[in-house]
Amino acid sequence: MVVASLLNGRVRVRDEGLKKQPLLSRVTEALIATPGVTSAEANTRVGSLLVFYDAALAAAEQILKRISELLDSPQEAPPSAEAEAGGATSRHFPFSRGMSLSILPALRRRVVNYGMLAALALSVGAAIIHFKKLHVLTGIVFLALFGDHLYQRRGQMFA
Repeated sequence: MVVASLLNGRVRVRDEGLKKQPLLSRVTEALIATPGVTSAEANTRVGSLLVFYDAALAAAEQILKRISELLDSPQEAPPSAEAEAGGATSRHFPFSRGMSLSILPALRRRVVNYGMLAALALSVGAAIIHFKKLHVLTGIVFLALFGDHLYQRRGQMFA
């Protein structure tokens, strides 16, 4: 179980077990019955669970412990704890030594998305000014990036 976000009154966790509907239903029902929990929203496609709770009635640690027990999955350290322990570096320097590998997929998605947008804009601009070679080249770049985009999201699209 990985804590994806933790704010006052809300916590999001991700776990592969949450992609299975029977387990997810059991966990959600048990959490709603927990004192202090106001609601729980699940996403089976990505395996995440968003829990809203009243911070005056329950602590985040208690809710995380309960989720961990229900999933029978140990809680992994949040990214901030790894950074304090020296395991990960600051988000301001993503290419520095010891970079957390969890940043790489997000960075790759961002580069592919912006690359597709730039290639498409340049291709359309080249077509407008009748610069055929640039139009073809940027079209090829767009198609390559689009193929990578589809490959990255194949699990979501064909699930």
